[in-house]
Amino acid sequence: MCKIKTVNNYFKKLFLSTYFFICFSGISLNAQLKVAGIFGDNAILQRNIAIPVWGSATPNSKIAIYIGVNRVQVISDSVGKWKAYLPSMYADGKSYELKIISENDTINYKNIMIGDVWLASGQSNMEYRMGSDLLNKDVEINNANYPSIRFRIVDNVTSIVPISDIVQKEWKICNSNNISSFSAVSYFFARALYLDQNIPVGIIVASRGATGIETWMSKESLAANPDFTALLNSRNEDSVNWSQYVKKSLQLELDRSVIAKTSFQGVKIGATQVGYNDSAWSKTNFPLSSIKMGYGSYWGLIWFRKSFTINDTASINMDSLFLPLNDQNDHVYINGVEVATNVSKLKNKTIKIPSGLIKLGMNVLSIRMYVNWGTADIGDRYTNSYFKNTSGEKIILDKEWLHNNAIEPAVAGWQDYYNKATVNYNGMINPIIPFGIKGFIWYQGENNASKWRQYTALQNRLIKDWRKYWNLGDIPFLFVQLASFKSRSEVPLNDDDWAQFRDAQKGTLLTSTNTAMATTIDIGDEFNIHPANKQDVGYRLYQAARQHVYHLNVIGTGPTFKSAFTEESHVRISFDNIDGGLLNKGNSLVQNFALADSTGKWFWADAFIDGQTIYVHSKYVLHPVRVQYAWQSNPIATLYNKEGLPMIPFNEKVVQLK
Repeated sequence: MCKIKTVNNYFKKLFLSTYFFICFSGISLNAQLKVAGIFGDNAILQRNIAIPVWGSATPNSKIAIYIGVNRVQVISDSVGKWKAYLPSMYADGKSYELKIISENDTINYKNIMIGDVWLASGQSNMEYRMGSDLLNKDVEINNANYPSIRFRIVDNVTSIVPISDIVQKEWKICNSNNISSFSAVSYFFARALYLDQNIPVGIIVASRGATGIETWMSKESLAANPDFTALLNSRNEDSVNWSQYVKKSLQLELDRSVIAKTSFQGVKIGATQVGYNDSAWSKTNFPLSSIKMGYGSYWGLIWFRKSFTINDTASINMDSLFLPLNDQNDHVYINGVEVATNVSKLKNKTIKIPSGLIKLGMNVLSIRMYVNWGTADIGDRYTNSYFKNTSGEKIILDKEWLHNNAIEPAVAGWQDYYNKATVNYNGMINPIIPFGIKGFIWYQGENNASKWRQYTALQNRLIKDWRKYWNLGDIPFLFVQLASFKSRSEVPLNDDDWAQFRDAQKGTLLTSTNTAMATTIDIGDEFNIHPANKQDVGYRLYQAARQHVYHLNVIGTGPTFKSAFTEESHVRISFDNIDGGLLNKGNSLVQNFALADSTGKWFWADAFIDGQTIYVHSKYVLHPVRVQYAWQSNPIATLYNKEGLPMIPFNEKVVQLK
């Protein structure tokens, strides 16, 4: 006979109604009540919608859910799953307790608030944390005390099939102690929203670096795209097999890390010494980049050597070395003596040199670099490396450098288990559906840039996919257009992957409803795919939300191409989103615009602002057929509207007026 535990009078009535079923069905009364892992202390629940709460318990048992004066009841199904919807609530600034009670268990979540919740997803620029090399990082972290902003960071989990839950954790309150782990873009978005709307803001971060959009889509949605149908229908979806594959990948990553930390074969064979024979090493003129040296997307350990001669006693007093490195990890030696590690992480990239280390005659600077993603750079076309003394005298370390990647043991390259189709959706998105949200913010695309022809269709499908499963209608989808990156071309381009990709992103605005785009063409970094200015990214996402989501009378995006017509040999361009007029933040408009003739050849064009239009002209193009603005990976882009939002890049036909 089952033994009934003591419960309050209300639950005695609930319990007795199912007593005989439970006792004679063989189901244990001790089955644990569980609530979906996305819930926790400090959570923000979405205002103005029926609030979903779900979990598991003893099959066919009664569950009661309370918050404030609201209470709902639900009965778990035959396998123990349950889901309930609390009545809609408004953002009143109060803290609540969310209580879930079964016959045997009670779960309480404390300090719950009602506000707007946004899902922030994408790859590394969304994942980029406040504790990274953020612009004005210390000031931002010290000032980040907003107890009504809360973050829930979803663990990086992959699965070959959809999983139903994530690990239970509390939501993190925004303060200086917690914020280092928060997504920077989503924090600046949340801060702008909170300060403007004065409501609690919750951010769920489900993002992971180096992931393509196809990893964030459900199999049902992605399989409808012919580029992925065969792959998805033929792959092995056995969870045990997947777990073994991931385990093997993680072991290879661990082995690589151990080698990177412990292997110093170059030191043992004397590669840091002046007399070492480096005649067989590869040679590259300064500056050095992974592509220039032939390492591409290389993973592993590379040694560098740069010999220099001191001919006078005055020059031996060099007391600092400016060494602009970009890598995963580095060790720097002068004449066999280690003088620095992790120079790439130093803001000023300057090393203090011990007195007496540099000698008359031949000297050698040697560097051991640990390289991921082919990030092995020393200097750039603007920045030399040099020794310097207190008098300002320099020894420039230019011209020929030597490098060798065969000295240390080889390591495994990128383990891309988390970049397989659907695996991040299965492991990080599916388990949090249908938690109530206001909308999505999305920063992704670097992984798909070379496949730009696919992207508009894929992003449209992802938007449709997520909206379908959340079942909240056409909720807002705000996304970031990729920032400037890579070397700048000195001539106009047409077939540039990153420019084409940005245009594919823009295509979503025309093909999916309730979407908006934040343009970041002006705040990228030529040498870093992760630019430090995340403040403007978050602000621009929220500016788009102010117009399209919160329906304020503002312009939420930069000037957008409307039309281009010929006027004799000139082209007059008109724009949308410039009610306040156009603003040029550069000294001129040189190399902002280019024109193409009937042969398809492009030429830089002169341009000037004329009211709310722009005149473009080139003496080399008498009959222009196309016009472009900021059309390359890292363009000059100096035009804005009066709201301070940058003009969206374009490459468009010119209409010929007779």
